[in-house]
Amino acid sequence: MSGYIGTQPVPQATQTRDSFTCTAGQTSFATSGYTPNFLDVYLNGVKLTATDYTASNGSDVVLASGAATGDVLEVVAFTTFDVVTDTITAAGTALTLDRTGSDGTILDLKKDGSTVGSIGAQTRTGNTELGIGTGDTGLNFFNQGDAICPVNMDNGFDRNGAIDLGRDGVAFKDLYLSGGVYLGGTGSANKLDDYEEGTWTPVLSSSNGESGQSYNSQEGSYTKVGSLVYCSAWINVTSIGTIGGSYAFLKGLPFTVGSGNKNYGGGVIQHWSGFGVNSAGFTIYTELNTTYCYIHYRSSFGTEATYMPPAGWGSSPNLMVTITYRTDS
Repeated sequence: MSGYIGTQPVPQATQTRDSFTCTAGQTSFATSGYTPNFLDVYLNGVKLTATDYTASNGSDVVLASGAATGDVLEVVAFTTFDVVTDTITAAGTALTLDRTGSDGTILDLKKDGSTVGSIGAQTRTGNTELGIGTGDTGLNFFNQGDAICPVNMDNGFDRNGAIDLGRDGVAFKDLYLSGGVYLGGTGSANKLDDYEEGTWTPVLSSSNGESGQSYNSQEGSYTKVGSLVYCSAWINVTSIGTIGGSYAFLKGLPFTVGSGNKNYGGGVIQHWSGFGVNSAGFTIYTELNTTYCYIHYRSSFGTEATYMPPAGWGSSPNLMVTITYRTDS
């Protein structure tokens, strides 16, 4: 006598049985149907291994060796399991899987009997970590070093420079980092820790400052990669106002120029009109620890460049400039 205390459980699988009395040398048996890999085969009550028979077409079971007269062959076929979804409510850990004695697989994930991935334990530098993945493509969650590292799931070895993140036509979207990216190496020189794009407001000025200016166009943009800053601007002045002193300045750079000689930068005025001096060309160089540039000009080809005075801006100049320099960060 058997029974249940409480609610009777709902079966998650059903089975069908086919029984055959064998003839001498019989190898093939037509069953009522099965799903490959979801059946057990018994000969005279002894369960056969998968090498003792073939069951692949969903109908026939074929023995590797012929049966004897009077042998009894039973085929037990199972339907595929229906997954039951339930919620486990617990104040603490709901499920513990504990592998003891050695590293290796804790949870094996399969499709049609073949492993497609696993979750397991891997020990490195004396500390046991969690590994997730399949074959030689896995991730090791290295809590001792606060890192997630590429790893071979079969042997636990690191896979340095061997696993891509995404691939052609299957890319991730955005990457959010609070630190930097090491490109081509692991030294400080390989670390890209900043990338920015934005705008800046160029101002025509001098060593004595400026006042009363008005602009029709005063547009600047920049790109900063690491410590390198590239700026461009288009400036159209309708009135130069009051401007004087010894040197003409272009000020308003988006970042302070670095402090060492290696950070000197410069640029050119690519297009100009309405200036107060005749020139064969204008060049720009940045001043360290400031956000402004000096303007140099040549009165004619072959002459030495010199500082342009504030009067060189003229009364209503137009100019297009590009400038490149470095910051300290």
